[in-house]
Amino acid sequence: MNISQTRHSLDCIFNARSVALIGASDDQKKFGFMTLRSLITAGFKGPIYPVNPKGGELMGLKVYPTLKEIPSSIDLAVIIIPAKFVPETLCDAAEKGAKGAVVLSGGFREAGRPDLENEIIKISQQKGIRILGPNIQGINYLPNNLCAMFFPVIKTKGPLAIISQSGTVTAALSEWAADEGLGISAAVNLGNQADLCESDYLDFFASDPNTRTIVMYLEGLKNARRFLQVLESACRIKPVALLKAGRTATGQRSAASHTGSLASNYGVFSGVCRQLGACVAGDLETLYDAAKGLATIRTPGGNRILSISSSGGAGTLAADQAEDHGLVMPPLPDHVVAAVKKAGPPPLATLSNPLDLVSIVAEDFRKVVLALDQFDAADTILLNFGDPIAGGVELAQELAGKIRASLAVAYFGGGDEEKKGRIALHQIGIPVFPTPERAVRGIGAATGAAEFLRRR
Repeated sequence: MNISQTRHSLDCIFNARSVALIGASDDQKKFGFMTLRSLITAGFKGPIYPVNPKGGELMGLKVYPTLKEIPSSIDLAVIIIPAKFVPETLCDAAEKGAKGAVVLSGGFREAGRPDLENEIIKISQQKGIRILGPNIQGINYLPNNLCAMFFPVIKTKGPLAIISQSGTVTAALSEWAADEGLGISAAVNLGNQADLCESDYLDFFASDPNTRTIVMYLEGLKNARRFLQVLESACRIKPVALLKAGRTATGQRSAASHTGSLASNYGVFSGVCRQLGACVAGDLETLYDAAKGLATIRTPGGNRILSISSSGGAGTLAADQAEDHGLVMPPLPDHVVAAVKKAGPPPLATLSNPLDLVSIVAEDFRKVVLALDQFDAADTILLNFGDPIAGGVELAQELAGKIRASLAVAYFGGGDEEKKGRIALHQIGIPVFPTPERAVRGIGAATGAAEFLRRR
């Protein structure tokens, strides 16, 4: 199929109006039970048809002994049965009108059975049913309340589309975003990629209006040349943050044993991806921070950052990270310092960059930021809240709507108030990070993406 046909197929899959779950189970320890629960809990609006030879009822739904006994056509088949039964089930699903099949079942190429995988590829080509997987955790597309995934059920909608070769990484990134109130638009676990692959999903989410930033964790590439072509096109539309595992020989062996995929030369691959506009991370936490920055920070006009904090340590930590991420923290000119003094900062404040307010009063932050912004003192202003700031959420919201500079917040500390503050900020669209260093990573990613687009 060509790109437009594949894009249409994925649209039919992610926006499916009916789902059949082959391998539904009443055993709470089995994936067939968990996946049915996920479909229901996510709030899928269309009919769900559990299939199990025993028949009966599960979670209030009639269970059909076979696919053929379902009384109407289906859009999507979710398959979680022993691998040897998958080929016949795919044929039956195609006969029922399914456009795609999410094959959670393992036991194919990754388990030494390339013959079985080749068989389902042939069926896909002959019957026109597209395969997601096999050997995957599933998919979650929040605009359609479609969670065909045994774990986790994420319902917090947001800007990130996650494409990951690892089910655990898929779950971790999804849960981090949900726990912070940032949310996701989609999560896709790649698995063996017998049919649909990372390039197909990247292309789809590049044009998906519900997605602002694409996040990718890759272990191997099905077709490196095609992936880079799609990546180049995608980066012209929206930001892409990616992490490629397999930097070392040990990592490459692990990736190959995990999914049966071929590992590429890490250094060459990473360099080319950067040239094409992607933000390449070296670890999972950096990947998440970069994705958050790309999705939430208003496009910076340059690489100048100004750090304002309630105590000196936060500013120092931010300063240590700035240069590593392509940012500069220029000193404040004398005339700017004079203007800030007129605004009435706290008497012990250190008026430099980083700027230490020695205050946890929101109004002190407000006066200083508004004074600084008059002089175009920075492209991005970082507010470091080291302690709970009464009115801090409202302050950040006000400043984001008033100042010319981009705005980010580091709200660190592990207490309940800090966590509530971070969630509240994300819910109103303010980028917030748990430490100054991680905030700088996010700012660096957003700044790099903006610079790439300006150079194009």
